[in-house]
Order: sequence, then structure tokens, then C-alpha cells
Amino acid sequence: MAYSTLPFHTLRRSVDLLTSGPGEPVLDVHGLAGTAYHAIGAGKLGQWLRQLPLADADEVWRRMISRVRGGDATWTVVAAGLALPGLYAARRSLSRGLEHELADLEAEMLAALVQHMRTMDLREEAVCGRLVYAARKAGMRYRYAQLRSQQRELRLEPVAHKASTASSRGPVSVLAEAIESGVVSTTEAELIARTHLEGQTLGCAAKEMGLTYITARRYRRRAQTQLAAAVGGEKPSA
Repeated sequence: MAYSTLPFHTLRRSVDLLTSGPGEPVLDVHGLAGTAYHAIGAGKLGQWLRQLPLADADEVWRRMISRVRGGDATWTVVAAGLALPGLYAARRSLSRGLEHELADLEAEMLAALVQHMRTMDLREEAVCGRLVYAARKAGMRYRYAQLRSQQRELRLEPVAHKASTASSRGPVSVLAEAIESGVVSTTEAELIARTHLEGQTLGCAAKEMGLTYITARRYRRRAQTQLAAAVGGEKPSA
């Protein structure tokens, strides 16, 4: 996988573009205790934040998030970019065994971080830490879902082998027959085909098919159960 296409890398590149040259976003920090600044450019915020006491850093984050909640997409990018050190640290432990799922993992983490910006209680302390924690929790949920999916796929391999042995027409024909007989729906069959035959990640397939990840996972799980029962000669559950 090309790391230059990963969401975290794209975010970092976007921040670099926003903070270089004219038109750099500027944050009002007037009245903040212990600083003579009235405003500071986004490009200097990262280094400056590391030098501030926690209470003052929290106030800077609250001002950034207020801009985000006001609909300023530029500050959404800048704020998420400032959280990248924590996001990368969290991703290191979450990505073990999921090297081919990094794009989806990072996308889940970023989505959770941005969502938390919009919903978190800004009266609480450690604003940045709470944002990273929300992203980490989303990453953990994604990791566990993927590992469970991998385990189910390992259990499905003997079933798939049995299906291919039972039918000289191959897995595509098996899926087509399953659709025709009502064992699986067309959507379920497409999820099976995309993820098991074409090697597409479930997250990518869900996005392209207009499904949420959880819905796609539920559909595929049902289809796998129904196919296993059908191939095994059992009556599929309703």
C-alpha cells in the first residue's frame, strides 16, 4: 500500500498546504493568560501548544473547536492535523496484523475525532487528549471487527472448499445459484464476492455500495451462515 495515499498522510499534506504561503489561517488568542500574542498563525500553533500549560492549551483547543463548530472546514483540517502525533502513536498498536487495512483504520479514527470535536463537552480538561482517545476507541472497535472477520473467514475456508468441490462451476456459479434459490440476497452475494473473491476490504466494499460498515458486516455474516448451511445440506435459517 502506498503510504502517500493514507488518510493521515493526506491530512498532514493538507495542513502543510494550508499553513504555507499567503492566506494562512490565524487564530485569535487575545486575552489568553501568559501570552502577548493577539493572534497566531496555524503553522506555529503546534510548537506553541507544546510550550503552554495544560489549562492554556485547553483554551486554545476550545477556540479552534469553536471555529470548527461554526462550520469552518479549514480549522477542522488544522485541528485534526495538530492531533496527528497522538493519532500516529495510537495507530501503532492498533495496526498490528492489519497492515492491509491501514486506510480504513485511519479513516475510522479520523471520522471519530472530527465527530468528537462537534459533540464533546468543552468544559472538560485535556481537550486534545480526549479527542485522541475518542479516535483510539474507534480504531479499537475497527480492529476488533476486522480480527473477528478474519477469524470467521478462516472458519469459512473449509466451507468454501466444500462448495468448490461440490460444484464444478466454481464459486461465482455457487453464488448465482444461492441468489436464485433465495439463500442469499443480491447485496449479500455482492459483499461475499467483493471481499472473498476480489480481495476488497469490507470497509471499502461497504462504502462503494452505500452501506455502513456495521450493516455490511451484518449482511455478510448472515450470508456466510446461510451459505454454510446450504453447502452442508442443512436447511438455511430464516
